[in-house]
Order: sequence, then C-alpha cells, then structure tokens
Amino acid sequence: MTLEFHSSLRNLPNPQFVMRVTVAALALGATGPALGLSPLDTFYPPNLNQTSYISNSSIGTYGGIYKAPTNGPTGGIPYGTYDYCSMPHPRTQEYELPEPIAKGSVKGKLIYLEYLQRHQRRSPYNILPGGENQAYQCDNVRPYLYAGPSDNNIMQPMPMYAQTYQDPSNPFTPGVNGTCQYPQITIGGVQDGFQHGKDLWGVYGEKLGIIPKEPNNRVWFRSSSSALTQDSAGAVLRGVWPAYKGALPLHQMVSSVDTVNEGYSCSAISSTLNQLELTDEWNEHLTVTENLRSQLGSMLGATSSSWQTTFDHFSDNFQARLCNGYMLPCSVSNSSECVTMAMADEVFRAGDWEWNYYWRTNPYVTKYIQVVEGLFIGEIVTRLQAVQNGESSIDYSHFFIHDGDIGPILGALGINALRETDAKSDQLYARVLYSGQPVQTIHGILDWLPLSSLIDILKPYVPEDITSLCG
Repeated sequence: MTLEFHSSLRNLPNPQFVMRVTVAALALGATGPALGLSPLDTFYPPNLNQTSYISNSSIGTYGGIYKAPTNGPTGGIPYGTYDYCSMPHPRTQEYELPEPIAKGSVKGKLIYLEYLQRHQRRSPYNILPGGENQAYQCDNVRPYLYAGPSDNNIMQPMPMYAQTYQDPSNPFTPGVNGTCQYPQITIGGVQDGFQHGKDLWGVYGEKLGIIPKEPNNRVWFRSSSSALTQDSAGAVLRGVWPAYKGALPLHQMVSSVDTVNEGYSCSAISSTLNQLELTDEWNEHLTVTENLRSQLGSMLGATSSSWQTTFDHFSDNFQARLCNGYMLPCSVSNSSECVTMAMADEVFRAGDWEWNYYWRTNPYVTKYIQVVEGLFIGEIVTRLQAVQNGESSIDYSHFFIHDGDIGPILGALGINALRETDAKSDQLYARVLYSGQPVQTIHGILDWLPLSSLIDILKPYVPEDITSLCG
C-alpha cells in the first residue's frame, strides 16, 4: 500500500509535490480468459459481499494467482493482476503520474512517500494436524542471528545464521520434515524482495527522486517484531540500495505493546470478533462451506475448531505450498486422497469472503478496525498531519508489516472489495495506491484528493480512548 502526498500549485512557478502513500500487499491471483477480466478487475469481485461468491465454482479464483515456482522473482501475467504470491507494486513500466499532473493542468512534485507492505512469500504458519506429506526445505536461506555493539571500533561479533535440523533421538516431531522454521521467509521470498526494492528505486528513486541515492536522516523504516517482516526488510532495502555498505536501523516497538500485528493486549478484539462470528451472514457462509470443511478435515486431520470455524488455516497452508513450488497436500495415511485445485479455489474464495467481511461489511466493522489497528491508523494520521503542516522531518517511510495490518487499513479507506491495502497557495494532495494502482473505494478512486480529505476518511477509525475501549 502506497501513500503518495503531492503538493500542487496552479498558475505558480515552483509547486511542490506533497505525499504519496503506496500500499503494496494482499494481492491474490491469474486472469481467467473465460471471465474476460482486466488485471484491475481481479481486485474487485462484484459479488464478494454475498456467500454465493464462495460456491460459484465457475469463477475459479476470480482471476487471482496463487502459484509460483520455488525460485523467484515472480510476477503475475499480465502485470498488476491480483497475485497473492508476488505482491504487485509500483514499477517504472506501468507507473503513471496523477492525471492532473500528467495532463499538465497542475504542476507538482512528490515530497513525501509512505510505503506499507506485508512480508514477502514464506513457509506456512499452520501445519496440518494430520501431518504434511511434503517437506519444506530452507537450506538455501540463511536467517542471520547475532548482536553487536553500536561502536564499530569495538570487536564485532561473528555473523551467525540459524540452521534448522531434527535429531533422531527427539521423540517429538514438528509434523513436517524439512529444514524450515514456521513461518520463515523462503528463497523465493528473498528473491522477490530484491526485485521489489529494485522496482521501488526505479519509480521513487530514479523517476521521482524522493528516495535518496544513499540512506540519510530523511528516511525511516519500521517492522513488526516478527522475523518475517525483518527478513523482508533486509531483502527489499538491499534491492533499493544494492551498493550501500552500512547498516540501517529498522525500528520496532516492544512486542507486548506493538501497534501492528495485534501486539498489545485488548480483550475487545476477541469479544468483537466473537460478535461478528455470531451474525446470520457468518453462519450462512459456514453452511455454504460445510461439505468442503468436512471433507478437508477428514482428509487432513484438521477437525479442531481452529481449522473448522474459519478458512484462515486452510488458506494459509495451501497458499504457502503453491506460492513456493509445492503441491497441494495429500492425506499422510492415504496418498491417493489429495486436495484438488477446485477445492483449493473454493478455500481461496471463502478466504476472500471472510477477509471482506472482517474489514468491510460486518456490522461491527468500525469498532473492530479501531481495536485491531486504530492505534497504527492514528500514527498514519499524525504523519499526514505533519506533512500537511509542513512539519515532517521524513521524506520516505517504509513499513514492513502483515496482511492483518493491511486489511483493516484498506477497510478504513473503504475499499470496494477486499480480497485476502488550489489556487493561491500550496495545496497538498494524496494518492493511495494498492498493488500499484489507485485504490477504488466507497469514496471514489483515491487518485488525487486533498490530503485533508484522506485524513477525514481515516479519523473515524482512530479510537479516542483505546484503554477504555479495550477494557
């Protein structure tokens, strides 16, 4: 997700381009020729609010791409298609300036870029309870683990990296053989990250000049406390600055109070989730998918409530397999019983429906976004206000976060459908890009709107008193 802020001047000689916020995340899937979809169409299924979307096998994944080889970098064809694996993002080949600037009616200069992205592709969070019939291999990735003094004149530590192994004398097994921690960034995720960074440099460094040739005190980076987001940052930022020799600070909050990735304790998160999962709409979607959930549960030993009450776990497991060159799972006790692509497509459609319901259409959506992501949205608003007031000390901010952070932000913006992100003085304008394209919302296409209007859209999702709201 990208936020671009542009300062424009009409009829004045030296206008400034304010801020652009780009969101690059949550791209899901390949355009089915039978559907006649454009790449942009694949992000906005028209019937996603209805459970009939889940059961409609004729649409497959509604153009979504969920497959990639083990090695990257990858990219949907045609570019910009909803691609869960490769995460569409701004590239020089496709990037277009805001229409008023492109047509010359307004002169402008980009003066602030805020970039929010999820981690790159990875191994799964959720291992099948009945066991995995394929091993995940991560020997080709080195997760580095060491600490050293900030003073370079003091002896620096030996670089160390984690090497996962299993000892035959250990009676406990992780449920899957292989050499990965779960979840862990994969070699394809690292390679995608490098390309992602190169593409960002091409647009925002070479073309628009907002990213400096080397890091300076006008850039700022943050991740969650997860190794996934930290490893993604290393790959992406190396793609941005391939020749840079120094180290960079990647800011993180203490995990117990982190405002991303549901870091802080808030009982209202679970109570609000329970409320929305008691609605007629939620129960209808469970009825529609009852046979599929039963079949998958029996085949894969996934009969517990955590696997049967939502499609989060099945989606995660299947996506991680397909996005890293693995096959869909089979029963470990009967190798002829395997998940078919049609079954996986229905899982992905159900995951789309659930994601859209969580962050767009459930009757408690404003409160749910407030308790889950309201503090971070408040941080975004504060940064936007600093830009608006000419007080920002940063030109380029980059946040490495999670799908579960991008979803509520896109919900707060009023995205139309969410699949599993003037005259006499300077006028600040904002663009919100989702997977490289201006996001389509209930407020219109957010391609060129006053910065104050974007702030007004987000403000209702910032809680006035989070401690009282969380109980």
